Amino acid sequence: MKFTVHQIQIARSVYNEVNALGHEEAAVKFPEYRAYMDTMFRGSKGFKPEYEKYYSPVCVIEAEDLNQVFDIGNIGPEERIERIAPMHSVSVGDIIECGGTDKIRGVRFMVDSMGFKELV
Repeated sequence: MKFTVHQIQIARSVYNEVNALGHEEAAVKFPEYRAYMDTMFRGSKGFKPEYEKYYSPVCVIEAEDLNQVFDIGNIGPEERIERIAPMHSVSVGDIIECGGTDKIRGVRFMVDSMGFKELV
């Protein structure tokens, strides 16, 4: 089965501002960084529907289930990962989509600190 992993990509220029301003001030100035912070630290509890626009697909992973997607996205094997864009290891706040196509959104789950939460 193929799963698409979506992550929030933060530009290097934003990280430079984080270093200068601090996390909270940067999160006020850059809404994509606020979305990243909220979901990275709180998972689905920090997710808001308006954060969807900051996510982009980064890879397709061939796996049997969500747990295996998480494992492969962290430790491989690399041959089961089709990279679409630069990515970090699969972690809290990432969205895993299954059953989607280019035109139809599949079922989406957020990686939480313990398990996965379906996004509706």
